[in-house]
Amino acid sequence: MFESIIESIITHLLIGSSIAAVISILSLLAVRRYRRSRRRVLKSLTLRELKSMSPTEFEHAIAELLRVLDYKDVKVVGGSGDLAIDVIARYNNRRVVIQCKRYNNRKVTSPEVQRFIGMMLTEHNADKGIYVTTSSFTRDAVMLASRHGIELWDGDRLSELLINIKR
Repeated sequence: MFESIIESIITHLLIGSSIAAVISILSLLAVRRYRRSRRRVLKSLTLRELKSMSPTEFEHAIAELLRVLDYKDVKVVGGSGDLAIDVIARYNNRRVVIQCKRYNNRKVTSPEVQRFIGMMLTEHNADKGIYVTTSSFTRDAVMLASRHGIELWDGDRLSELLINIKR
C-alpha cells in the first residue's frame, strides 16, 4: 500500500514536471515568434519610410530597432518636456539615453548635440548617449560628440543597421 502511494506521488510529480516543461517551452517559442515578428517589421523599413513617419512613430521605430539589437528595458519617453531624451534603455547594464531627430533636409548641429550631452549627464545620469537622425550631422556636431563619447547614427548608419537585420 505504501509503495503504491509513493508511485502515485512520483507519477503526479512527473506529470506536473512535464506540464511545467511544456509550458516553459511554449513560452519560449512565443517569445521567439514575437521577436521574429518585430524583426520582420523592421526589415521592411527603409530610410525613406523612416523619414515619412511622424516624430512619435520614428521614436517607436528606433525603440524597436534597439530591442532587436539586444538593448533591454527599452522605453519611449519622448514628447513635450522630454528633456532632450526620446528613448531610454539598458545595454550591458549601462543606462543609455537616445535622442531621435527625423529630419529630411537639415543636419543636426553642434548646439543640438550640446543640449543632448548636458541633459544626458545632468538630468538623466546616463552612462551612454546615442543621437539618431535620418539626415546627417554637421562637422562641429561630429567633433563634439566624439569628444564626449556620444554615438551618432545618421541616415547611412540607420540604413546599414536595417540591412544587417535583413540578413
